[in-house]
Amino acid sequence: MRALLTRVAEGGGSGVMTELNRLTYPRMQLTAGQAMKCTDLAAKTIQTREARRKKEAEAAAAQRKREAEQRKQHLASILLRADTIWSGLEPLMDQKIASAYDQVAVQLQELRDAYTQAGDIGGFQQKLNGFRLRYSNRPAMLRRIEKLC
Repeated sequence: MRALLTRVAEGGGSGVMTELNRLTYPRMQLTAGQAMKCTDLAAKTIQTREARRKKEAEAAAAQRKREAEQRKQHLASILLRADTIWSGLEPLMDQKIASAYDQVAVQLQELRDAYTQAGDIGGFQQKLNGFRLRYSNRPAMLRRIEKLC
């Protein structure tokens, strides 16, 4: 210990540190069976990458399935409340402002999707035509919903 401290005091601290590390953490001897060839490492890397990609793709597919099921349930709940939603459009239209028209357009899109899911697009078209007739004097609103046909 004193010899090592003397070497540190004389400026050989880095050599002492290297020696202490070598004594404390001896090198592991790899046997011939433990050595891995570059080709084996590359193959292992590719295999691991493919497994990770497959797992991520499965997780993404499961997420899309969950989101589709949630959307389906959401549209079903909209269809249950369709009459209330249709009647709730009138107060928004009475505001005669762009943000209210945007809200109406979003609600009409949701209604269209709900009716489509239920297989009653004709019922939606009938109500939408009545809505258009009622508010035919509002071209800004009609522009927002012209793609709902």
